[in-house]
Amino acid sequence: MADNPRLIPHRANNARAAVVLVHGFSGKADTTWGRFPDLLMAEKALSGWDVFSIGYSTSLSFDIAGVWSADPAIVTLGGLIESVSDVPPIDGYESIAFLAHSMGGLLVQRALLSNDALRKRVSHLLLFGTPSAGLEKASPFNFWKRQIRDMAAGSPFITKLRGDWTTTIGTTPPFTFVTVAGDRDEFVPRTSSIEPFPEPRRRVAYGNHLEIVKPPDADHLGYKIAVKALTGGGTVGGAQDSARLAVESRHFQDAINTLWPNRADLDDKSLVTLALALEAVGRQGDAIDMLMKANPRGTDPIGVLAGRLKRRWLVEHRRSDAEQALSLYGQALQQAETKVDRAQAYYHAINCAFMELAYGSDVSACRTYAQRALAHAAQATDDVWRRATEGEANLYLGNAAAAGDSYRSALALSPEPWQATSIYQQAFRAADLVGEEDLAAQLKAMFSGAPATT
Repeated sequence: MADNPRLIPHRANNARAAVVLVHGFSGKADTTWGRFPDLLMAEKALSGWDVFSIGYSTSLSFDIAGVWSADPAIVTLGGLIESVSDVPPIDGYESIAFLAHSMGGLLVQRALLSNDALRKRVSHLLLFGTPSAGLEKASPFNFWKRQIRDMAAGSPFITKLRGDWTTTIGTTPPFTFVTVAGDRDEFVPRTSSIEPFPEPRRRVAYGNHLEIVKPPDADHLGYKIAVKALTGGGTVGGAQDSARLAVESRHFQDAINTLWPNRADLDDKSLVTLALALEAVGRQGDAIDMLMKANPRGTDPIGVLAGRLKRRWLVEHRRSDAEQALSLYGQALQQAETKVDRAQAYYHAINCAFMELAYGSDVSACRTYAQRALAHAAQATDDVWRRATEGEANLYLGNAAAAGDSYRSALALSPEPWQATSIYQQAFRAADLVGEEDLAAQLKAMFSGAPATT
């Protein structure tokens, strides 16, 4: 097949987010990924994403640099990724998810490290069989192919790439990052593909170097890893939510870039903004540590700290987290009631109700707090959070029908994707706690079918 580097638009509907597939050494934009683009476009949860493939010059033929022609060096191809991303149609996307195979992952890493503006637009980076630490095996092509020389372990290109990654990105990338190894990949071993990165970022898929990106169907493990990463584990509130969440993730990162350097001197509002942004990009521990050091006194940041501790307790089950969360919610509730701040009061009351039941197994205390939450909500401004709170309070009070009505009315107000996700997760936990299996099933159907807003 003749070398024909180009950008292939598999789906170009002027969406806000795009998946961009990048092939590897000697690969092609139209063949390397097999059915991957078609499967992505058929995935309901990814209907809000456009899909492209980027091609570039790479082949097994010998380079005859300075005489006839030669495939570009990897650093040059990194510049190509930057250029393609900076002109139509890719420049029009607020968020980009790069899926890169083999050497293509080196191109993308180089582009992100060299271009701050592009890095800020990237919501996801998935590497499949990428030799991030270089290739140890000697090759008869080393002398004749500059791309293979660049990929060699210890080469100037690889050494600089890893050093720049450590300095610029480190262990907490500002985007969702997953690196995948093939369990039978003898070309790029796991020592090069996944071990340069922290364990939480690593995945292993069935197949050799090529099979990991050639899914025959949607049950292919490499494909399922990609879908889970792109959707954050699933969608709530409509098929387009994963794309919208990707766009929002870039806004959260912008907030972090602005506020994190001054975290020791922030006011309450900025503390809350930064803490929520940190959690949204997976930095829950940093959010908790920051709030602890800030020793917040306002009801809003106290509640945010309590919420972060509650969420960590739900995963790690630390007694100290649960007890501190309940104490903080109670403290903030008293302050909010003293100030007659109805919205803050119902927020803290309903969280006290949840913690009393989920952690303390105290049904009576839970219902007392639920009644207080309802009383404050009845006098508060009508919005998504008020309706959700009324739904949860009615669940604890045994009024399943009223709870369902409240959640439906919350959805009717077209919550943002992150709001819908938060409401659904808490509603499902509450329904499970009180044994309302039928309502839990209704909630799942209700939120999964919610219309996406623009």
